[in-house]
Amino acid sequence: MKSTGHVDKASEYSIVIPVVKLEGNLLLENLLSKISGQTLLPKEVHLVVGDPRQGRAINFGAGKINSRYFATLDDDSIIDDKDLFRKLLDAMDADPGIGIGGASCLIPKDASPLQKRAMREIPRRFFPVQPRNTPSDMVQHPCLIMETDFFRAIGGEDEDLVRGLDPVLRKKARDAGKNVSIIADTWVYHGIPDSLAGIAKMYYRNGRGSGFASRNFPDRIIELSDGYDNGFFIERRPLPFRIARRVWNLALCILGFEFVRLVTEIAYAAGLLKEYFFPRYSREKPQVKSIESSEIPRKGFKLFVHKVKLV
Repeated sequence: MKSTGHVDKASEYSIVIPVVKLEGNLLLENLLSKISGQTLLPKEVHLVVGDPRQGRAINFGAGKINSRYFATLDDDSIIDDKDLFRKLLDAMDADPGIGIGGASCLIPKDASPLQKRAMREIPRRFFPVQPRNTPSDMVQHPCLIMETDFFRAIGGEDEDLVRGLDPVLRKKARDAGKNVSIIADTWVYHGIPDSLAGIAKMYYRNGRGSGFASRNFPDRIIELSDGYDNGFFIERRPLPFRIARRVWNLALCILGFEFVRLVTEIAYAAGLLKEYFFPRYSREKPQVKSIESSEIPRKGFKLFVHKVKLV
């Protein structure tokens, strides 16, 4: 998809990035540098630092912007396409039926052999660039964009969940009659730890997030697809089916010698069972004591840092 080269005021956008740790975050600094190099600069970038509830952090940042469009990135997202946001906004302007647009997720160019193998084996870690706007379940927070008013109209992000916010946001958009689409010729990189122990830790943590949702908010457990769903997929499956599928996936990993994926399947299941039967996450959200906001000079756009202090 080629850029039109025309920028209309209606195409202005701002970005919200939830950040766990600000100091020494080299990936974040690189990301901000790449944002500064975009051919279509954002009006504002909001870093929301220190809130463990990603949904609340994003909602706070979105509440601070007045641009027509609102985008999210993760603080470890990697961009190397200067036209990324121009392409995203051109697509959103051209097709009002798209409620959420997103970029494909590629394997980082400097990924290690382990990381490359992991991202090939593990489902939903890699999704190739699409030749046309494609309805897909692979639109995720590492790079998505939507109209700010629409985001607010559907209730924004889920603030209760510890992890697994993407499926809920996609469902809200679809329930409102909008498409969720990967935009043509767009991509970002979103890596994975460069050690088997680090990968296992990541998926154990994700499993705990799923266990928390299963225990406290089972109605928000939504099926995931491989991304090639063309807008059609089954939102929910019965528990016996999900258990049988996990056992089947373990067997496939062994038979296919996909040992990295096998580690993630086991780690995820262990985290899920641990949090479901021996919970440590509280259903009550960590309370916010205060939020200290400041503006940091940045060439090309306004950069705001919101430091969240918890009770």
